[in-house]
Amino acid sequence: MKRMMNNLIAVVILGTALAGGALAQSPSTGSSIKTEKVQMAVVEFTPEPNASGMTTEAKRQLQASIAFRLMKTNRFHVVDVRHTREASQADLVAVNGASTAAAVRVGKQLGVSYVLTGTVVEYNTKGSATLKTRLVEVATGKVKHTDELSHQSPKEMRTGGDVEMKTYVLLPITLRLAETLTAEIL
Repeated sequence: MKRMMNNLIAVVILGTALAGGALAQSPSTGSSIKTEKVQMAVVEFTPEPNASGMTTEAKRQLQASIAFRLMKTNRFHVVDVRHTREASQADLVAVNGASTAAAVRVGKQLGVSYVLTGTVVEYNTKGSATLKTRLVEVATGKVKHTDELSHQSPKEMRTGGDVEMKTYVLLPITLRLAETLTAEIL
C-alpha cells in the first residue's frame, strides 16, 4: 500500500512538472504582439490575348510563386493552391472578371478573408510580362487593392521557356506584389 502511494505521488509530481514545462513554453495569451496571419487565397490568373505564350504550366507556376511569396512574408496564411484551383477552376474567367461576386463565393468556400485575382495582360517569351491584380475582401465584396505590375528581363532570353520567364521576369513581379500587399493590408 505504501509503495502504491509513493508511485501515485511520483506520477502526480511528474505530471505537474510536465504540465508546468509545457505552459512555460507556450506563448502568452496576454501578449500585445499581433501574430494572427491574414487568410488569403490566390487564384490562377487568366491570360488575355496578348499573353497567348503563357502555358498552363506557366499559369500554375505564377499562382504558386505568388502564394509562396505571400507566405514568406510571414503575414499571410495562403490556402494551398490545389484547393484554390478546385474551388475556382469551373468559373475562373468570372473569378478574375469585373464582378467580385465569383471571387467572394470562392473566398467563402475556402474560408479566407481575401482573394487575390488577376489577369496576365502580357506574357512575351522574349522577356516581358504585365499582370493586373485585384485583392477582393470576402466579407464586404469590395476591391481593397488593384495594381498593374510589369517587368522586362534585364538579360537576353535564350530559350524563352517557362524557367527563364519565371526567373527573370515573373519573380521580380511577385516580389513587388508581395511587398505591396503586405504594406497595404497590414
